[in-house]
Amino acid sequence: MSIVPNILLPVGLAVVLLLCGITPARADEAAQAKSRLERLTEELGQAVGTLRKQLFERDNLRERLAEADRQVAQVNARLRQTQAEVNAVEQRLRELRTQQEAAQADIERRRHTLARSLALAARGGAGDRLKLLLKQQDPTVLARHLRYQRYLAQAQVTRLETLQAQLDRFAERELQIAADADTLAQRQQDLERQQQQLAARREERKALLARAEEQVNRGEQRVQALEKDRRELNALLRDIARRAAREREREQERQRARRDKTPADGAKLGPLVSAEPTPTLSGQRFSALRRRLPWPISGRLKANYGSSRASGRTRWDGVVIDAKPGASVRSIHAGKVVYADVLGGYGLLVIVDHGEGYMSLYGYNDAVLKRPGQRVRGGEVIATVGDRGDASGVYFEIRHRGKPVNPAAWCGS
Repeated sequence: MSIVPNILLPVGLAVVLLLCGITPARADEAAQAKSRLERLTEELGQAVGTLRKQLFERDNLRERLAEADRQVAQVNARLRQTQAEVNAVEQRLRELRTQQEAAQADIERRRHTLARSLALAARGGAGDRLKLLLKQQDPTVLARHLRYQRYLAQAQVTRLETLQAQLDRFAERELQIAADADTLAQRQQDLERQQQQLAARREERKALLARAEEQVNRGEQRVQALEKDRRELNALLRDIARRAAREREREQERQRARRDKTPADGAKLGPLVSAEPTPTLSGQRFSALRRRLPWPISGRLKANYGSSRASGRTRWDGVVIDAKPGASVRSIHAGKVVYADVLGGYGLLVIVDHGEGYMSLYGYNDAVLKRPGQRVRGGEVIATVGDRGDASGVYFEIRHRGKPVNPAAWCGS
């Protein structure tokens, strides 16, 4: 919640006027009330300044917490990626070991086969040589048979050497994969430590933010309490004014003139404006009606276009017209309603699009009588004035291509 109170009140002149013609007791009462109001105004200004600092610190902590959340998310993403890489390396290692086991089994089978072949060849070669000696068989056939057995044995040896070289390569790859796995494990540990540190920092910032939120709440409560005291003092001053007015024997016309010039909140009203339309041709474009458009309601201007707002930090983009609650608010020209809902400090707001980039805005209402999309005629009632206490009235803007323009340049006096 943002509280920007109207700190600067023109109470001095009001109290001086009240003191004229009242009893010493009431003059003293009014002076005491004025003094207390000045102290409250000063204290309220300090409270608002403190609250603004607290709001700034809170927003800063919110941003820092958001940054911590983003860092945690980044580390979590890197952890997930690293875990996926670890899983892939482990899968590669399992596949390599499966290949190693298959190659080792193949080597064992071939060694066994080669051993049997060599044993048979040895036994067969001795028998053939003995037969050659005893039976005098053809030595050419015997030699060819022995060469075949040697070729077969040599092929088995070559295959064994190839398998052994493959096993050696497997061993080298296993070492490399194991090294990659160690690197990934180290990276994973580093990321987990970083994750823990960031989580701790995030919790610390959350605690700081919670304390800042509590301070803001206390500051807002303090400002609200001071605002309440100030309203009560203003009510007291108004009551003193009413009692002094009853005691003063002045003419009724002067009293009525003073009430017309000085409203309850002490701020002088501006010139009177009228909702009576200037005769125009039917269907005329908005741009052709400069200074001939009616105002949305008749009354005196309470805030002028471009004047400073109560906070002193911003200026009015439109005007505020003094009006009684429940009075009719009329569209200044034909157009289409494009918005009819609550909008921040404008309260219930109606926006009418008049074409050519021109729009009119009507705020501070207590009821809207048109829906978005409906077309309205110039002078047609579109809303009723809201009850905002001393600040009752109509907020009115004209915008061209999104930029505010002075309504007095378009509406007749």
